[in-house]
Amino acid sequence: MAQLMKIDGKRLLQDLLVLRDFTDTPGSGVTRFSYGTQDKKAREYLFEQAKALGCRIETDALKNVRIHMPQNKPECKRVVIGSHVDTVRNGGWLDGIYGVTGGLAVLRALKDCQLNRNLELVIFAEEEGSNFGSTMTGSKFITGSYGDPDLDKLKNDQDISLRTILGDPSPADLEAVRWDFAQIEAMLELHIEQGPVLERKGLPLGIVEAIFGMQVIEVEIKGVGNHAGATPMVDRKDALCAAAQCILAAEDMVRPDGISVVTVGRIHAEPDCSNVIPEKARFTLEVRDRDNKKIQTYMDRITAAFKEICSQRGVDCQITRTSSSKPLSLDTGLIETMKGLAEKKRIPHQVMDSGAVHDACMIANHARTGMIFVPSIGGRSHVPEEDTKKEDLILGAQFLLDLASDLTGAK
Repeated sequence: MAQLMKIDGKRLLQDLLVLRDFTDTPGSGVTRFSYGTQDKKAREYLFEQAKALGCRIETDALKNVRIHMPQNKPECKRVVIGSHVDTVRNGGWLDGIYGVTGGLAVLRALKDCQLNRNLELVIFAEEEGSNFGSTMTGSKFITGSYGDPDLDKLKNDQDISLRTILGDPSPADLEAVRWDFAQIEAMLELHIEQGPVLERKGLPLGIVEAIFGMQVIEVEIKGVGNHAGATPMVDRKDALCAAAQCILAAEDMVRPDGISVVTVGRIHAEPDCSNVIPEKARFTLEVRDRDNKKIQTYMDRITAAFKEICSQRGVDCQITRTSSSKPLSLDTGLIETMKGLAEKKRIPHQVMDSGAVHDACMIANHARTGMIFVPSIGGRSHVPEEDTKKEDLILGAQFLLDLASDLTGAK
């Protein structure tokens, strides 16, 4: 019976430890950007494990990967389990990759079972946006939110376009990236929470009800560069000081809300010299909430404040919207199924929101989608200190197995 099937917890943890070493920053967290050397090594390791199960591997033009169980049949609908293997710079060892290794553990457990639905493990490309500055890039192409023009718009820090990195995919190749969502029975994503809620409440399991939306802008402020010692304070048009005032104004605006969050995670000044007044400052800012109207309201207020501050300081301000995703609610039927399963197994749990965006955000607009959370120690993620208790990692993967078994009719 499906409920007697067990995850190989030792093997799951071994996979995670092996994959942790595929990083460009050893000893300083995990840095594994999409399309890079470490990303390739991580994929090759996962491919080896999948091939050992007799699975068929399919990679599309964006480098999204579909791993098909050997017993899959063309006429059956698909239950998809997936997440990503790319990371932020100096990030943690579980974000994304836990969902992939948890999915691999499910494939191992069900490899000899009869299934009424096809079961696939998916690795989404460029989820973090660390390489090309746009989150969920692979799943945006899968859903048709991105298309051919975006291959040229998306560029990395070396100003190399995504089209160049991918070898200039043909229109037919890009069309093949898109999924036929009529064939998707359900999409499941297992993830660490990346926040403090579950640990604070002493709960080992979260069932995601809604995912925050977000808007991201890039702000470029141009002032006047000059000598740091010879220029009186009254004569300065310091781009970095203007940026600092803008950033604090945004924080002051959003902090009292209690739900909405605003973050400036990247900033650069030019000429980046200790004895020169910065002539240019560039930073990214994002606003997140579960209410899209609130996101837009805050973004409008923030951008208006930025323009006013820069005008008062006599500097120029250019604001560009770089990416966005709308808040969404996940499938109520899957949520009820997960709640019933957790109650049956007597697992303490909470139905909750996700402040972080995931590939599930994109898929949920087209197919039934569910997300499972396990606690993050200290609520920390996207940092080297990111961690989760071993027993919680195994419990989450086991819950994913039980859910996938139910959806596929495994026996």
